[in-house]
Amino acid sequence: MKKTATFFAVLLVSGSAYAVVPTPTLPAPPPMPAPQISGVKAAVLLDVNTDQVLLDQNGKTSYDPSGLVKLMTAYLLYQAEGQKMLQPNEHITVSVDAWHAPGSRMFIQPGLPVTVDQLTHGLLIDGGNDAAIAIAQSVAGSVGGFVDLMNREAAAMGLHQTHFVNPDGMPTPGQRSTALGMARLARALLVKFPQVAQIAGLASYQYNHITQYNYNPLAGQNGITGLGVGLASGNNWDLAVSASKDGRALVAVIFGASSRAVAGTDASAMLHYGFHGWQQQQVYPAGAVVAQVKRIDWSPETLSVITPTAITVAIPRPSQGKVEGRFVADPKLQVPLKAGAQVGTLDLLWQGKVLKTEPVVAKNAVAKAGWFSRLWHRAQGAL
Repeated sequence: MKKTATFFAVLLVSGSAYAVVPTPTLPAPPPMPAPQISGVKAAVLLDVNTDQVLLDQNGKTSYDPSGLVKLMTAYLLYQAEGQKMLQPNEHITVSVDAWHAPGSRMFIQPGLPVTVDQLTHGLLIDGGNDAAIAIAQSVAGSVGGFVDLMNREAAAMGLHQTHFVNPDGMPTPGQRSTALGMARLARALLVKFPQVAQIAGLASYQYNHITQYNYNPLAGQNGITGLGVGLASGNNWDLAVSASKDGRALVAVIFGASSRAVAGTDASAMLHYGFHGWQQQQVYPAGAVVAQVKRIDWSPETLSVITPTAITVAIPRPSQGKVEGRFVADPKLQVPLKAGAQVGTLDLLWQGKVLKTEPVVAKNAVAKAGWFSRLWHRAQGAL
């Protein structure tokens, strides 16, 4: 038996004509496992381009967002600039309240010149609470009025578990949000005001001959574009980090890490997972027909459902199987309908899991059919 086995092996090696053993087909490697972020209260990884949550550990539980509150302060500042209420080179009058703001500071003071652009750097790089107070007073006239704007904007963004009490993030009873809420806010800031990335990722800046360093432990690294750090209490650090690579952008949010360094290490692992474990894929171009709804009491009888914009999703690497679309009609769908009206949603599924949901619209207008049209539709259906 031993000789036979040896002879068989020689035949396989010595001549290709005898190589009858097929090359085995190996299974595709499994997707990269998500990192387990331990020792923190919550962690969320969000894909900015597709608005997909790639990792969620306790991301919907409310905590004190501490300094991450400044993301909304920055959002409202950029919004005010866009509305020409303030200009980047405009000089701001510093109040005594801003001068004496506790916590992290950029060291502004009454009578010392400071511009909106300098306040923006102080807010986003070293998390200056004095900058936050000065910005709030400049935009809304008072801190209280600015906080009202913050909560109004949070409601408009759908951040229902978020409530702001101040613009600087100093621990205050009633100030709450979630890691997912802060990730959504960070995405809105990056998408609507991309110029924030030109400042928030800087390692340092100088104001009044004082060099201030970014509290973000990942700032200055290749691809890192911001965003904020906060200290909720003792050893209880919050961190929001944005990064871009190969046309993709991600946001990692950590609540309750034991130190800034630990928060940075965890966020770095999350970003690595997002960039290397997931890939972006366009599944539908704008105007793609994804469903047709047919009713004999409609005129025309068939409604074509299309994507209003191109739909892109993030899927795990390596790609195994295709992304499927599942149309879900609005249960209150009624005619008449105008072309372009939303008629439902499209679930994008990968291996049975819903990756994201997008609105879809009517391609053609539809009206209620008259009695003759309904009769004709029934006759056509009977053929």
